[in-house]
Amino acid sequence: MAEQDLVSVRNLVDSEFGTPLRKFYGILDSYYPDKGTYGNRVVLNFKDVEVLEVAEGQVYEFPIAQIPIKHSNRKNSAWGVFGDSLIKCIPEDQDIKDCLNKRMGLEMELGHVYGTDRATGEELTGNPWTVFEVEGAVAAGAATTSATEQAKSLLDGKTLAEFNKIAYADPIIRKDVDLQRAITDKSFVKAMVATGEFTKDDSDVYHQVAKAE
Repeated sequence: MAEQDLVSVRNLVDSEFGTPLRKFYGILDSYYPDKGTYGNRVVLNFKDVEVLEVAEGQVYEFPIAQIPIKHSNRKNSAWGVFGDSLIKCIPEDQDIKDCLNKRMGLEMELGHVYGTDRATGEELTGNPWTVFEVEGAVAAGAATTSATEQAKSLLDGKTLAEFNKIAYADPIIRKDVDLQRAITDKSFVKAMVATGEFTKDDSDVYHQVAKAE
């Protein structure tokens, strides 16, 4: 049996960070089961990574990403949450092996509640990865991000040159010709500062202003 056939998101029963990535697009290049010190994991290898969101104060500039997910046959587990989200984006007769060489969108679900501690009653939480898109197929009911909101997210914490580089490559922004034009002539960034949504510090880095509660 091939290694690919040892891993499945089907027939499951009822935090890992490790990277500053929180949301990204990438082509699933390969995956493999890994018996590590901390238990069995499935390691997903992505190429052509397009970063959509990273942890606050961090950057990610690599074209590849390696995402390890703890393997389990329980639905309410890191692998179960990942698998449940993937199933919503692929046909019923497909599994993760059918996603090889396909462009996928992944997002970390921060603070997912797995249950409660029997002894203390405290919530057991984690940060599993979820799939929100596979080759243009978006999960039903998944939240979509507008090009403008995506541009705001990318601008935060970056200089103009850094923002332009990542914005022009972003798949969401590329679909909005008018926004691309506004980024090119700098009117988008100027408007963000003029309306008070962003500030620019002495190092020419833009920061999004938190909205009042």
